Amino acid sequence: MAVSALVDRVNDAYHEPMIEQSQRRVPVPVVAAVILLLGAALPASMMFASGPSMALGLIGVLLLLALAYGLWRGSGRARFWTTVFSTVSVGYGVVTITKAGALGLLQIVGAAVIVGLLLVPASSRRWFHDLPAEG
Repeated sequence: MAVSALVDRVNDAYHEPMIEQSQRRVPVPVVAAVILLLGAALPASMMFASGPSMALGLIGVLLLLALAYGLWRGSGRARFWTTVFSTVSVGYGVVTITKAGALGLLQIVGAAVIVGLLLVPASSRRWFHDLPAEG
């Protein structure tokens, strides 16, 4: 390609050729939501490490990991279920706020932040609806 083809004739500005990307980049809000979900899976796995509810804890951890993987891949279903579970978690936390300690308040805030990260930013909405990026 000739260099003269990269120069805009109107204002003599040089333009770098665009590099084609084979894969879309995961938006920052989705990365943050995935990190929060993975962060929630670690204490959940330790909380249910022993006792009769070990199987239930394992199922919960696997569900969190599956949701995180689905969000990373851009699955609308993972976004829906993560939003539902996080909203229920916020509701449950608000109802039991009198019994909630610092960890309970952290859970409420974390779940609310996940919902906000998945629903509010435009880049997050485009990721799950497979819309082209605005340039």
